[in-house]
Amino acid sequence: MANVSWKTLIKPVSQSKEFKPGNAGGMSASARTAQGMDKALVAFKAGNKDVKRPTIIKKGDEVKFSVRYANQALKLDGKDGEFVVPADKFEEIYGAIKAAIVAGEFDSQLAPMETKSKDRGAKMVAAKAAKK
Repeated sequence: MANVSWKTLIKPVSQSKEFKPGNAGGMSASARTAQGMDKALVAFKAGNKDVKRPTIIKKGDEVKFSVRYANQALKLDGKDGEFVVPADKFEEIYGAIKAAIVAGEFDSQLAPMETKSKDRGAKMVAAKAAKK
């Protein structure tokens, strides 16, 4: 093994542009929502075995789902947070919704959710610092 001077190579996370707390990897709210949708779809296809509260559930020939960001459901139709679609059309519909999110169609809804999430995170950091 090479003799590496690890002490000169490490740095605190706060000095990283990629992993800095509050940076969320530089992801926009729409990108983070799309990533969450991908994870929910993978969990659904695997039978939701390791999911505490699944956002996609199939019952009979219908699938119930919600699209979430910062622990809140997006109001895809402007008023409702949960939806039901025919099971055979689910992935096509879900993909179209994801494309709309990535295209920015829900940015006006995501912006206040993102602000609220960042504020909550800042309060948690402040509370943790106050305990030290």
